[in-house]
Amino acid sequence: MLHARPCPARVQSARRVYTNRVPFAVLALAALSACSSSDSAPAFGQTQLPILRGQLDREHPQVMLLANEAGFLCSGTLIDVLGHNGFLLTAAHCVTDEEEGATRLPAEEFVVIAGNDFLNSTSAFAVDAIEVHPGYDGRFAEDDVAIVRIELGDVTPPPVIAPLFAQEDTLRVNDRLLLVGYGQTERAEENSVRRHVARDIDSLDGDVIAYSQEDGTGACFGDSGGPALVTLQGQERVAAVISGGVGSDDRCSGGLGVSMRVSKYSGFIESVLSDGSSD
Repeated sequence: MLHARPCPARVQSARRVYTNRVPFAVLALAALSACSSSDSAPAFGQTQLPILRGQLDREHPQVMLLANEAGFLCSGTLIDVLGHNGFLLTAAHCVTDEEEGATRLPAEEFVVIAGNDFLNSTSAFAVDAIEVHPGYDGRFAEDDVAIVRIELGDVTPPPVIAPLFAQEDTLRVNDRLLLVGYGQTERAEENSVRRHVARDIDSLDGDVIAYSQEDGTGACFGDSGGPALVTLQGQERVAAVISGGVGSDDRCSGGLGVSMRVSKYSGFIESVLSDGSSD
């Protein structure tokens, strides 16, 4: 997967650090008013990029596009459904203001679009609420997780992909991850199709999982918030949330891709889902 257009770079210790939120050259988001219905999707203009050197993804309808009316795009994963509400796990930097201390953006500015190609989708959902991890303050790859609650209406959602919780997480270096998202590709900066690509864990600690992108393969702008999946007892689980990268060029090639380790955030996720069940 690749990013869409490069997002503003953040520089730390002379290394280029990027986040995978992608600016979108669109937005006639007049469709926001109809987002809770599956009758029609927003009429977007040109799109941005997906996974680098990956493959078209038709296997993960749970991975959806998260779009903001200001014009940037991210990805996210449906991790739970309670009644007519769905819960999308994504990156905190996708739903906060990068210019003003990571202030949470209003839920009504967002729409979630399902489908292999979001430009051809007929399923768009309004965002009801956004919960950002309380530790997130805009710093790169630190507590960069959030949960978006969407209105499903009468739409039958796909089976969810559950998070990999702390008691189940036995991840090690060289374990394989499957990254999924709508980000920029190596061939085009304008993309609307979901893609996936496999990466092996290069390093990890309690908070972060990193994987090499030196071969030009991995995540890019627009893949932020998408999942890094593992298989546990025959079932896919969300092991990490794509956050950004370090040491890459403007097309996300080189350096390391960085994702937030979901098991670190088990308490936060369970708390949000528990609160959602009581609404």
